[in-house]
Amino acid sequence: MADGWNSDLLKEVWRNAGVGLMVQDRNRRIIAVNPSFEEITGWRWKDIRGKRCDLVFGCRTAGGKSIPEDVCPGIRVINGEVPRIARELLINKDNGRECWVEVTVFPIKDSEGNAEYIVSTFQDISEKKRYSEELLRTKTLATLGQLAAELAHEVKNPLNAIQIQMQLIEQEISAHREFTKSHVPEITAKVKEEVIRLSVLVDNCLKFSRSSRLVLKSEAVGALLEDLVKLVAPQAGLNGVGIKLEIEKDLPRVTADGEKLKQALLNIVVNAFEAMPDGGTLTLSALRDGDAVKIISRDTGCGIPEDMKDNIFELFYTTKRDGTGIGLPLSQNIIQAHGGSLSCTSSDKGAEFIIELPLEKSC
Repeated sequence: MADGWNSDLLKEVWRNAGVGLMVQDRNRRIIAVNPSFEEITGWRWKDIRGKRCDLVFGCRTAGGKSIPEDVCPGIRVINGEVPRIARELLINKDNGRECWVEVTVFPIKDSEGNAEYIVSTFQDISEKKRYSEELLRTKTLATLGQLAAELAHEVKNPLNAIQIQMQLIEQEISAHREFTKSHVPEITAKVKEEVIRLSVLVDNCLKFSRSSRLVLKSEAVGALLEDLVKLVAPQAGLNGVGIKLEIEKDLPRVTADGEKLKQALLNIVVNAFEAMPDGGTLTLSALRDGDAVKIISRDTGCGIPEDMKDNIFELFYTTKRDGTGIGLPLSQNIIQAHGGSLSCTSSDKGAEFIIELPLEKSC
């Protein structure tokens, strides 16, 4: 014990430590937690007192697999396999949600050198993990965009040549009666259809690769949303979808490529229409949130299935029969090129897409 330390000071350190602290006995029963632990995990001391940690947290790896006992950080420290260990774990919070934490475990030993208790420190790294995933996705999309552009340029000219040759073959077939009575016209029509489909895919690849090239100027988000609503209003009426527009008064301007931004928003709105085949309400809102303008699209559809939520921004991922899987990745690429972010939340009451754009910098 250092000079000047006493029990009152230790209590203050315990209460005010910037990390979560949890103490367990050799059987991994929880015997103490500090206020930061409760704040990070959402679990209250009265609800977990005396419980084993594995029954509370359900610790999992990045792949979603439960942590086996033989590699549990606490057990390894208790058994003396390691003097201290740190792991990143996905745990259950009290509210039914999940969060990423970095847990460091070390022992408190008895006079014989055996671990009598273990102490675990908890740090919430959810934002760090989200940022790392966003950075990885951004780099991946940038690489895919470059690859898509190169492939599209290589494939586009041969496809155009094939399409022209197929048109000439069709003309030759129509001039010979013996061919028109066979399956040849049907076969050539199918080949032409597939060539056209590939041409559309190539065009989409080129569109994606160019989505991050911006022509920036000062833009009013409210005016952009009003233009977008006018554009989609006829389709909304046919789908039985009502549109609510909520724009905060005196909303600051942003530096943006207005046409690209509308394209990103249009992809989100079209998805919302498709999520409400029996009609519903689409709410588009814009408000200031700190140093950003937040644009929110909220529909009343059936939401996004949990097993699909992590894939919706992946290039070419689609569950639609005629989908290309490029709409939402294109929107995300555009938003990220503006220095912003695009995220999604979902429930059985609908999906919510949230765009955040940095405010226009004043001179």
